[in-house]
This record gives sequence, C-alpha cells and structure tokens, in this order.
Amino acid sequence: MIIEDEGAMNLGFDHEREVNSFISVSHGEIPELHDFLQTHNRIRDRATSSQLQEDLIKHLWKQYGNGYNH
Repeated sequence: MIIEDEGAMNLGFDHEREVNSFISVSHGEIPELHDFLQTHNRIRDRATSSQLQEDLIKHLWKQYGNGYNH
C-alpha cells in the first residue's frame, strides 16, 4: 500500500490550539480504573480463567449441541 503525503491537510482541528491547550491531570483515585484492574486481575487468575473457559464450553454445548458444524 502506498500512502502519499498530502502536505498541509485540513484535519478538522486547530493544531496550535490542541498542542497548547491545558490538560487537567487528576491525582485522585479513579473508580473506573480501579474496577477495571480488579476485573483484569480476577480474569488472569488461573482458577477463574479455567472456570470461565468451562462455562463458555458449557454455554456453547447448550447453544449448539451436537449440531455445531464449522
């Protein structure tokens, strides 16, 4: 695939304003991130991972049974 340089394209935003805009940084706790990390760690747990795989297999058998063809 060849991509040509289009030069100064209008990308729909003011580059100078975007680069120089103030970015607010929070140093407090982020509940969504905390929840995500807890869920991620539970899934990475070997026992939980095995249980999720077993549950998925059971679900697929219930859903498609012996009639499941590739």
